[in-house]
This record gives sequence, structure tokens and C-alpha cells, in this order.
Amino acid sequence: MRFTPMKYSFLLSCSFLFGIMVLFACKKWQDNPASNLGLTNRYCNIPEAINYNHGFPGIEDNSVCVFAAQPFVGNYSFNDTVYTETDTLYPSAISFGITSNDRYKFVLNGFCSNTNQLLFKANRYYHAAADSIIGSAKQLMCRSVDTLSGFLDYRTTDSSLYIEFYVMSDTGISTHKGRAYKK
Repeated sequence: MRFTPMKYSFLLSCSFLFGIMVLFACKKWQDNPASNLGLTNRYCNIPEAINYNHGFPGIEDNSVCVFAAQPFVGNYSFNDTVYTETDTLYPSAISFGITSNDRYKFVLNGFCSNTNQLLFKANRYYHAAADSIIGSAKQLMCRSVDTLSGFLDYRTTDSSLYIEFYVMSDTGISTHKGRAYKK
């Protein structure tokens, strides 16, 4: 089949018109704002947060973010049981407080009768380890000859802390174990 100039110009005109129609018929996709979709959930969009993307899809609102140290903050009562290398000592009641002004680090006040502060660093899995000091894996505890290593685990079911501290001192190693409850 041979194209004559008339058929060729008709075919060219039809192709041109079809191209123009396709060009104007399509438009770039634009997302609708979440409020127009009826979404009311607010979610945290900071990857370091414990609740990153909880509530997604929804409206991004970083004011709902919870960071690693925040669940630990509060005042607690603790029934401390001390285990030594040879004996179990009777439990004693301790009240202490936890404060934080950092996403990951917090301070435990009141565990010792003096003003020593115990430093901890938390992760997003509700686990906090005793923070090291100047290249050491331990920090000072209640006396200058005591060093602390250990951890706290936050229990989301009842807002309690499981505590396990190891204290190395001039008299040997002792372990503090127990559960602390928020007041």
C-alpha cells in the first residue's frame, strides 16, 4: 500500500491531534492533604523514637514522639534485695527518682544515701545500662571504693523497672536485684 501525500497529511494530522489530546487529558498526580482523606491518627516521624510510625497512615505530628529515656522518668519505690558472694541480705525499701533532659540518657537520684547520681543510657527497647565514665565500663556507686555496672529494664505492662546492679567494692561483689514500682 502506497501513501499518497493526501493520506500522509491526514495520518500526520490525526497523530498530532491524538498527541495533543493525550497531553491535555493527563495531569500530574497531587496528594490530597490528610485532613481531606478523613485521617485523624497522629504519628511520630522521627526514626529514633520508640513509637516511630505508630498510627501511620495519618497526620505527621512529632509532638507525640516518645524517646528512649522518657518512659523511665518518675519516682519509684524499690524493695532492694542484696546478694553477696556468700549470703543473701534482707531486703530494704528505697525510694528514688529518675530525671532526664536528653533523648537517651537519664539520672537516677536517691539510690544512695549521699548525693551520688547514677547515670544510665537507654535504648528504644526499654533497656538502660549503667553509663560508663572516662573509658571505664563502670561508674562510682555510693562509696568512692564502689563501682557500679548493671541495667534497668522498663516493663510497659505495669510501668515498673526490673533492676539488676553489680557493685564491686573492697569487700567483694554484691548484686542488687528487684522490681521498682512507679509512685
